[in-house]
Amino acid sequence: MAPKFWPLERGRIITSQFGRRGAEFHYGTDFGRVGGSGGLPVYAVQGGTVIMAGPADGFGRWVVLDHPTADGGGTTVYGHVIPEVELGQRVEAGQRIASINPDRSSNGGVDPHLHLEWHRFVWVPPGPDRLDPAALLTGAEDPYPFAGGGTLLPPVQYGIDVSNHQKNFDFAAARAEGFTWATHKVTEGTWRDPFWPRAREEMRKHFTGRFGGYAFCRVDTDPQREADTYLDHAGGTDFPLQIDYEDDENRGSLDDLLARISAYRERGVRLLPVYIPRWYWRDHMGAPNLSGLPVGVWNSDYVAGTGYASNLYPGNGYKGWEPFHPGAAPVQLLQFSERGRVAGQTVDVNAFRGTTLELDALFAGVPNLQEALMSVADDELGKLFPSRSIYRDSDEAKHRLAAFLSNIDAREHERFVEDQARKGIPEYVDLVRRVARDGIVGNTDGFGYPELVNESKRRAQAILDEIGAK
Repeated sequence: MAPKFWPLERGRIITSQFGRRGAEFHYGTDFGRVGGSGGLPVYAVQGGTVIMAGPADGFGRWVVLDHPTADGGGTTVYGHVIPEVELGQRVEAGQRIASINPDRSSNGGVDPHLHLEWHRFVWVPPGPDRLDPAALLTGAEDPYPFAGGGTLLPPVQYGIDVSNHQKNFDFAAARAEGFTWATHKVTEGTWRDPFWPRAREEMRKHFTGRFGGYAFCRVDTDPQREADTYLDHAGGTDFPLQIDYEDDENRGSLDDLLARISAYRERGVRLLPVYIPRWYWRDHMGAPNLSGLPVGVWNSDYVAGTGYASNLYPGNGYKGWEPFHPGAAPVQLLQFSERGRVAGQTVDVNAFRGTTLELDALFAGVPNLQEALMSVADDELGKLFPSRSIYRDSDEAKHRLAAFLSNIDAREHERFVEDQARKGIPEYVDLVRRVARDGIVGNTDGFGYPELVNESKRRAQAILDEIGAK
């Protein structure tokens, strides 16, 4: 039997069933997630061919797949989404094909969700050949993190690195398209990227805690002078730096690279894995031993073609992830294309193999997940929090180990609501405005701790001030 997958990841809910809805008939099933659905990845229920991908009346945009008999037959429609596939493209069951459009101004004017339809044979107008998707989804597997017979697959977080070449890049659009991290050029030798100051603040807004700058090293520039130039132009050390070591006009060396790492560290700069393509390490540095490198490696190994990052990505077993030699510092980030289509531009696209918590640990400079968990635990358990988001209206306050996991979920929900408000999505702006006025949602005394009410008001008001809302 052909494989079938749910269109959203585990944790999804059905927000509206197929069938009569008031005076109208709803010819599909709507899916979402508690806490908000904008930006969630959407997966193909069955394998097939993309026959529609783009603007669609009532949906904003959609993806439509035709399924051959061998894949299960019929046609599926995915509405209110941002397509990540192209017309005529073959997709497999469980493959990511889109993300839920969070913007009411371009998603058909609805609260963000996925509308899924199943048509008996080919696409047809409303009528008896539009079928209840519940029958199609009987026995379907979760697309993530399980796929293909229950094999656990490491998650992938996609990121971008941009520079003056992209000018006033639209970071908000990149975040809405599902990217979770970003870097931007700060300096090249002693040259300063004029677009960096704006990019820094845009990334701070849309990629909070998961952004950085990068310095393209010119080997003929003194490491101390280069580090001083970076520090003067960066505007802070509260975000990490990507050292970009690939000056093909000059021959590099391990000693020179280590000198630059030391120069930045001496100035209190936190470092991401160093960007050093395998070809440069081999052909311009003489393939030195990297076992003692104090940071990880960010490799580049490009695939052919252009398109969405999730379609170009060659997989977690791709050769670009292999260490440069036995015992070498691990490849932690991989730039797999310089021709990814992001926010209407062609940019470098990258992958991180791991969870969002592991990604947070990398950008925070925490060397491993266990230490990241302990860091979060120390921070969370040292505070008095309700075991929920300030934007939710259930659960009592707790201040003990049992509240740890729900507190992590609460912080994620708060960040999600605030990110959506920063994008100007009205329902989330209204929710933040409500908390700024009344305090933590659904409670007037902070569960007996008035300071929680005041703190929630201050936090929400800061978001309103940031986006210029009253």
